This record gives sequence, structure tokens and C-alpha cells, in this order.
Amino acid sequence: MSRKSPASSSQASVSSALQSLSQVPGAAGGQDISPARKRFDRLLRDLQKHRAQLHAWREAVDRWRARYLDEVVPLLDQHRALEIEQIHLLDNIAATVKLSKTDREFVSDEICDLAGPLIDDGHVALKPIYERHSEIGYDEEMSESDAMMKHVIGQMYGLDPEEVEAVDSPEELFERINARLDQAQADAESARAQSRQHRRRRPDKKTAAVPAEPPPLRELYRKLASNLHPDRASDAGDHATRTELMQRLNAAYKASDLLGLLELQAEIGLLDAQGVDAINPVRLQDYNRELDRQCKELKQQLTLHAIEFCDEYGLDLPTQPRPEQLDRLLTHCKRDVVDDVSELQQVLRQMRALGDAQSIKRWLKLQRTSFRFG
Repeated sequence: MSRKSPASSSQASVSSALQSLSQVPGAAGGQDISPARKRFDRLLRDLQKHRAQLHAWREAVDRWRARYLDEVVPLLDQHRALEIEQIHLLDNIAATVKLSKTDREFVSDEICDLAGPLIDDGHVALKPIYERHSEIGYDEEMSESDAMMKHVIGQMYGLDPEEVEAVDSPEELFERINARLDQAQADAESARAQSRQHRRRRPDKKTAAVPAEPPPLRELYRKLASNLHPDRASDAGDHATRTELMQRLNAAYKASDLLGLLELQAEIGLLDAQGVDAINPVRLQDYNRELDRQCKELKQQLTLHAIEFCDEYGLDLPTQPRPEQLDRLLTHCKRDVVDDVSELQQVLRQMRALGDAQSIKRWLKLQRTSFRFG
């Protein structure tokens, strides 16, 4: 197998380096391709696809954040300012106009519905207005709400009441539960890995004399580190290239990124499709197990990216968004906020134009009928 000098700059893209490891149809010399080899090729394709999707997610979210900050946040600030003005106008109506019990309850409910989220967001100056119109104080209401949520969470995950009470907030309780779930998953993975290692090490009567091979990641790392070490450089340029490749190698090994190690091996000419064909079948199965684990991990990361993105921006979508949809999705979100601002501006114009008590009462009756203020 011909080797490329590590000092030479690779003109091949990431995907082409990995594609060079895949079996070319008809290149097996008439021999059947083994199931393990077919699975290796399929896993490489899937991993490249998932990695490209993950990269697309990061780029799409970066674009979204920049546009959201420039185009949507000013509109949201404007909408919050209008809501605050609406709260003060409603509070003034309650203080200056003799309202029926129905109208008074309606105004108070609207004030609390509007002010609650704003206080949560830091507009604490609204708290006295909220408490004038709420049956219980804001802090007391939040405390009761947190206690109820903690109780529900505790029941869902089978926690002891004492443990639930010891936690200050539902968010902290969720953090503890997630930490336990992560630890339990890590322990299970470790136990499975130890079990697999034990089975591999257990001597068989026919193969007792054959020494066990090191795990695939460690084996590849040692091989690549030996070839790429900067001490083997022939000149300053070669040393710089080797140093950069060693940094990639160390990062891939630290992340248990077998795909990255195979990619490096292909880039520097230490592995190609024929080299994969020559890999010991047992070792190829080890590669497949590790690549399958990495494939599942990347799929989980993609799902997590979508979930965290929707949670961060309060998006309730019927399906999981894809990176290529985010630009269009932001345009729709911006249009919705623009419509909300326009509608609220119209409501405030109506409220500012209200003169006497009778016009205010007629307006309140109209709002009760429509069940909304804007």
C-alpha cells in the first residue's frame, strides 16, 4: 500500500477520504463481499451523513441566532413595552372606574395573565400591580407552583418526599434527575464494555495461545501517533503539518471518534479499500461495533440539537425541524411577532381613545365577548 507523506497537504475533502475506504462495486475480484464489510461501508455512509447533518445544524443555528438577534429581538422588546403599557392602562381603569364584579374580575385576570410572564422575565416593577389584582401574592403563588411541580416530578421518577423537599426548585430537581440518569447510562455502558472485554479475554481452548488485540481505538491511535509524531519531521513545514495532524489525532482519540481516526488514516495514505479488505474479520467486527455506537451517538446528538433549539426559542412544532428549514421558520416567526405587535398597537389605540366610564364598559364587554385583548 502506497503511503502519502504526512507533510503533503491533502486535496481530498473529508468525505472523499472516507469514501476511499468503501468497497467499489465489482472491485472484489469476483469474490462475495462479507456481511461485515457491507456493514462497514454502510456505517461509514451513515456516519458521514450524520456528521454532515450535525455540521449543517451548527451553521443553521448560528445563522438563526444572528438573524433572531437583529430582526426578532427588537420586535419582542417592542411587544413587551406595549404589554407593559397595556397593564398600566388596565390598572388605571380598575382604579378610576367603578366596574361591575364581572368586569373587575376580567380586568384583574388580564393584568395577571400579562404581568406574570413579564415579572418572570425580570420586570419586577410590575409585581405591586400584579399583587393588587391577584388573590395571593406573586411570590406565594410561585412557591405553590414550584411545590406542585416538584411533587409531580417526584412522583414521575419515584423519589422520596424528603428528597423532593430538600431541593429548592423544579429546575434543580430536573438537573439532579438528569445527572442520575446520565450516570446510570454511563455505568450501564461501562458494564457492557467490561463484559465485552471479559468475553474477548476469556481464553478458548483452540485460541488460548493467541494474544488478545488491543481495543480498536487504542490500536489505531498508537499506529497513527507513531507515523505522525512531529519528531519524525524532515523540515519545519513537515513539523507544522505533523503537529496539526497530531492535534486532530489527539482530539479524535479523546472523543472516542473512530470515524475521525479512520479518516486520518485514509488521508495520510495508511488505509484504503484494499486495506480494509485485508483487516482481520474479528477486528473488522470490532470496528463495526464501535462505528455503530458512534452512529447512534450522532443520531442522539441530532435529536438533542433539535429539542434544545425548540426549547430555547419556545417553538412548538408538529415535527422535528431540519437545518434547511430554519431560515424559512425564522421568517414565519418574525411575521407572527410583527402581526402580534400590530394587533396590540391597535388595541392600545382603542384604549387610549376611551373617554368616559360608559365607553370603557362597552369596550370591556366587547373584549369579554372576544375572550382576548390582542
